[in-house]
Amino acid sequence: MIPKLFKRKLNNFFNRRGRENLPVVFGWRRIYVLPSKAGWFFSVIWFLMMLAGLNFNNNMSLMLVFLLFGLAQVMLHKTFFNMRNVRLEQINAEPVFLGDDITLKVLIAADHEKWQIRTENLLSTDVCNITDQWGKLKLLMQSKHRGLQAVNRIKLLTRFPLGLFTVWVYCLPQESVMVYPKPESPCPDFPTHGGQEGGKSSQNKGEEINGIRHYRPGDPIRDIAWKKSAQGDQTWVKEFNQTQGKHLLFDISQITNGTLETKLSRITAWVLAAENQNAQYQVLLPGFDSGMSSGDPHKHHCLSALSLFQSPDSPHSKGGDSSPV
Repeated sequence: MIPKLFKRKLNNFFNRRGRENLPVVFGWRRIYVLPSKAGWFFSVIWFLMMLAGLNFNNNMSLMLVFLLFGLAQVMLHKTFFNMRNVRLEQINAEPVFLGDDITLKVLIAADHEKWQIRTENLLSTDVCNITDQWGKLKLLMQSKHRGLQAVNRIKLLTRFPLGLFTVWVYCLPQESVMVYPKPESPCPDFPTHGGQEGGKSSQNKGEEINGIRHYRPGDPIRDIAWKKSAQGDQTWVKEFNQTQGKHLLFDISQITNGTLETKLSRITAWVLAAENQNAQYQVLLPGFDSGMSSGDPHKHHCLSALSLFQSPDSPHSKGGDSSPV
């Protein structure tokens, strides 16, 4: 209980500035400094050498001790100024599907020409040695929900040049990443209603049975193969021969069974499958009509609408208030 409370208080202290718009300049008031593991080891050896020099009244030993102490002070100064006035310029990330890792591309810059920075977040670290005034790093972040997901707190640290001290800063960026719904796998058959320039043209299934398959959430009860299902623990569904219209219409109101997330996952799979087949398609949601089209811009337009869609009886948004990166 006490460790969790301490950790929460510590996180609140580090996040006290709230989310910040980029670019962010790390001035001296934002920098934290502590000896590294090598620095603590150096301190212990230095202290023992000082005790030995004082005990035996060895001037050469004491001279070496004071020389090493001065060297440590210089390294502290150099390490601190290696981080001072570093700028977090940009954070970019491509949209991902729910469950996939998000790759953050971090652009940092500084006024000095030779420096070393390492970034850290919850999943990964990245290190770069930079001989110019800017550098790029990559970080991984888990996708937790569909919609706009806020970027995790980022830690920049350096131990350059000798590694005796760790100097670090924190930043909680305002940016967020678009997370699309996870597509249903395997992709179900296309719906039996088609569309032409926004209109609906319902089509009936054929009467000839093409085969049977495992039940998927959202399949109508009338299509269940009851005799086959009664013979085991699996639920089977009849597949009929059907003809598909020239244009595809993906209307969420036509999916009768399943939760909202299941329906969005199914439409996401249909959108990806239609793109792979170079087919024209249209997505209809309450308050959203994508129009009949195809191509990458149309695909991302539809997937973004699916990721941000909220049921009319659920006014709260799953995503953050930040703009996507």
